[in-house]
Amino acid sequence: MTTQGPTIDDITAAGARRKKDADRLKQSSDALKELVLDALREGHYRPTDVTKASGWTAAHVRKMAREAGIEPDERYKERADRLRKSSEEKTA
Repeated sequence: MTTQGPTIDDITAAGARRKKDADRLKQSSDALKELVLDALREGHYRPTDVTKASGWTAAHVRKMAREAGIEPDERYKERADRLRKSSEEKTA
């Protein structure tokens, strides 16, 4: 008994499935990005909650927000500045 490997048709079909899946992933990622950015613009939810719900990392959401012209809430910026200053004082 011989085992037949994949055929060209098998590979072609798998390639087509991969492309279709990649297209669907891009569409769903684009839709999620718009929802995340809209939520950040509206400010009804904390950025950490939006980030957690999205499944993306905080760094990725922050980068998308900055690229979309969404600046950090002043309260978060002040907190980050205080934390950064405190950290610098500890290492000095």
